[in-house]
Amino acid sequence: MTMQPEQLSPEQESHIIDWVSKEISSGTIVRKDLISWYTHSVLRRANGLEATLRPDIVDDFLDRNPDLAKRLKVPPSPSHIKSAPVRLNRLQQKMQEDRREALFGNSPPPPRQPAPYPEGDIIYRCHKRYVVRHDNKVTKYITHPDGMGATDHPNEATALRFVKANTTIPVPEVLDSDWDRITFEYIEGQTLQQAWPVLTPDQRSEILDQLRDYIAQLRALKGTKLGRLNGQGVVVPSIMMRSGGPFDDLAAFHEWLVRPPKRSKSQSIYWGQITTQLKAEFSIVFTHGDIAARNIIVSDGKIVALLDWEFAGWYPEYWDYVFTLNGLDNQDWETLGLSVPSLFSQRYDLEYILIRFILSLS
Repeated sequence: MTMQPEQLSPEQESHIIDWVSKEISSGTIVRKDLISWYTHSVLRRANGLEATLRPDIVDDFLDRNPDLAKRLKVPPSPSHIKSAPVRLNRLQQKMQEDRREALFGNSPPPPRQPAPYPEGDIIYRCHKRYVVRHDNKVTKYITHPDGMGATDHPNEATALRFVKANTTIPVPEVLDSDWDRITFEYIEGQTLQQAWPVLTPDQRSEILDQLRDYIAQLRALKGTKLGRLNGQGVVVPSIMMRSGGPFDDLAAFHEWLVRPPKRSKSQSIYWGQITTQLKAEFSIVFTHGDIAARNIIVSDGKIVALLDWEFAGWYPEYWDYVFTLNGLDNQDWETLGLSVPSLFSQRYDLEYILIRFILSLS
């Protein structure tokens, strides 16, 4: 008996449109092969069997959705040669200065000249951040003049090597790095953000078990000071990202944390009340700092890599709880977000509320 090629129902097509739109909005460079993989996965999940796709199913899908097809653009590769600086108005210039001061204080990175960027397939772009696949390697680089920080090599390269040496967490091997880039091995798969809607309940459960184990391994690594692994200060990921420290203890860290750069002196009592709720008895543990569905690579229903360790370092034991909730609960609250607290041996709900509140005011 010959199987007939599958057709998309209106509901399935609408779902795929939403999925592609979300991927484009998150910075993924969506190509036809990715749409084909997801279409196949949707049909297989619906029927419980391997689906046979018509060779032209993706082309027909894009023909029916021309507005979506127009968004499937591959950005041009940037040039490493410095162009004429963009003229900023006074407000834009002040905002740029504030952001730089929040990250580097009074010690910004010196001017540096980037090497030529690698040629290959751009698979991700968000503002000045690019990820390029070339051969069996991936290079992540940033075209901002401050690169990936003030040091000669990014914190992420140090963190990946540390994790590979001290845990069984799957991470890509670092092949090379510089002040504005990191090159590592390419690992085949999809992000958890891409795959979660089409995973089976058993696959979802196994992935959560893997995450639970990986988080426990990180938390078993104890530190004495707070800061990134390469000696730089802690990072608070937010729209107005800022860095401070390193700090010798939690009391000093919390005092800095609740002092946004533009804090009004008239709010001292108000901010002091928040500080008293953040206790200083927490352990300092090794922390990823950005566990999110977009940073987890899966294949055949299993995690094959945990990516994006740029913020990694020594933080309070509640830190990954707060930012893992941020990174996973917006994927799907019912099937994933509600399970996130169970990935940790202890809940930190008060700290989650307080940190989210501090970030909203910062």
